[in-house]
Amino acid sequence: MSKYLRNEPCPCGSGKKYKKCCGALDITDFSSELINRELDRLHQQFVSFATSKHNHTINEQIALYTNSEHDNDDMNEIYKTGLMIWILLHVACLQGGQTLFDAFYNAYHTRIKHQAKHTFRQWPNAVPSVYEVVKTDEEASQLSVKELLSEQTYDVPVAEGETFMEGSLLIGTLVPYFDRYNFFYSMIKLYSYNKENVLDLLRHYSTKDNGLITHFPAFLSDALSLEINADEDPQRGQVVQLFANHMVDKGISDEVILKGIDLWNDYCQQEKPSFVKSESYAAALEYFVQKTVLNNASITQGQVASEYNASHGTVSAHYRRLSQTLAGNTE
Repeated sequence: MSKYLRNEPCPCGSGKKYKKCCGALDITDFSSELINRELDRLHQQFVSFATSKHNHTINEQIALYTNSEHDNDDMNEIYKTGLMIWILLHVACLQGGQTLFDAFYNAYHTRIKHQAKHTFRQWPNAVPSVYEVVKTDEEASQLSVKELLSEQTYDVPVAEGETFMEGSLLIGTLVPYFDRYNFFYSMIKLYSYNKENVLDLLRHYSTKDNGLITHFPAFLSDALSLEINADEDPQRGQVVQLFANHMVDKGISDEVILKGIDLWNDYCQQEKPSFVKSESYAAALEYFVQKTVLNNASITQGQVASEYNASHGTVSAHYRRLSQTLAGNTE
């Protein structure tokens, strides 16, 4: 006997009543865990299929939408990641107007287990958006996120080692699993942002024809520009993003990253620094955080400077200024 009531919303995420969805398919003897494992497998298999068999097509699509405004290598990588989220599900870039999802589904649908097929087929209906992290639950390895426009809340599983901070924003596409949701492919964390500005931008593009299904590249470009320009001086915002990108790549927790951002904002308020290259200050900020917050005795200034393509001498000078100004702020 199914534990789901016939008139309740179907846990597959279709929006229909259970009796008119999976209940109508007589799916009564199943394990939601097994179905979600199958959907995880399909998720990985689809991404592998698309990137291996259609890599050239994907790169062509990315080139069409690459924005010269993001001339920083790190920002370009973030922008391209966001484009991938959109291209894989929504862009009709193959012969006959097929999407990459269509091609995968047509090739493999006979191998998909019946219980998972219905939910998986709904993934292209998912619309990219912005979500606010409203609650984290480390014990359950999940977080609750709220879509900014609808204010609807979703529970999302968290991968081992992944950390999130309540109040932070995420750009991504939530796709339905059987009794939960998950971010498709990846998500973009916004570290230096004004929530109201992001929400205004989201409203603007959502009211255009077909909303973010069509206009996601323009929205993403503008959202990332908002993030860079969150401060009065765009370069100060670039320092934040560069620092955050490098720390994320090293698996540093959001708590430490946000502590570093707070330290940088404190420094800017006190010193109002003026500089030409963001990389040098971002490297100095990371070195300062590594030494004073993480107590990492093994890292060297030269190592960090090299990672940011910055002058060792300039990084050293900026680090001294940070240390003098922020002494006592790391408690």
